[in-house]
Amino acid sequence: MTISPAGFPADGTARASAAHAAPAGAASDRGPVLQVRDVVVRYGGVAAVNGVSFDLYAGQIVGLIGPNGAGKSSLLASIGGQQRAQSGSIVLQGRNVTRAAPYTRARHGIARTFQTTSEFENMTVFENLLVAGRGASGASLWRVTVGWRSHRAEERQVEAKAWGILERFEMVDLADAYGRELSGGQRRLVEIMRCLMRDPVVLLLDEPMVGVAPHLVERFVRDLRTVAAEGIGLVIVEHALEVIEQLCDVVVVMALGEVIAEGTYEEVVANEEVRRAYLA
Repeated sequence: MTISPAGFPADGTARASAAHAAPAGAASDRGPVLQVRDVVVRYGGVAAVNGVSFDLYAGQIVGLIGPNGAGKSSLLASIGGQQRAQSGSIVLQGRNVTRAAPYTRARHGIARTFQTTSEFENMTVFENLLVAGRGASGASLWRVTVGWRSHRAEERQVEAKAWGILERFEMVDLADAYGRELSGGQRRLVEIMRCLMRDPVVLLLDEPMVGVAPHLVERFVRDLRTVAAEGIGLVIVEHALEVIEQLCDVVVVMALGEVIAEGTYEEVVANEEVRRAYLA
């Protein structure tokens, strides 16, 4: 499914970058939901991410592309908190989360998927969603004895939410299927649905099309557009450029840990530096 660099348009150069501009329809009046500023991630003495900055608005989809080793996944990990940034800042809805633990960032609205799916294989799809939706208020002896009524009411809300998400992604028929029985594309959908159970503000997707059958890609694109239309900001690392073209409002191109171009898909694929980075 990946379009090779040789498939880039042969004429034209990139126009001025739309670096920190909100796309049409985004909630620009409220400012960006995520601000990444001058982020640096090092492994030993090597800078995998070297001073990267971009903004993400509610309902906007930002694509991160670049050759292997460009630093895309390391940048995504620094936003999610799985990798500590040595310098720079990550601000979520005005809150500086640069030093926050991954679970703290998750509570404030950052959800992430990984290149390898992580569903619970011995649980049903429905149970996978319930696990993701529970635990917001925590468990205690008081809640399961004295406060059992409110606890049960919360459980019903979580169950109703899970059924709603299953219906939305046309997965009701697979509610009782075990994780180990799912196809690669179905596992990807379950992972995204689990993220949505936590009502994220920002959804980070690391190569979501890996393992997805070609005939399901169009459906994935449609589903992700629906997610963004609900006001969730998406950051996607993806090698399938046709997916980036269809989905993304802004594309950030990285090479050797740095941003070499930013703008619309049409702008970045016409950029000579981008061509050289992909063809090197």
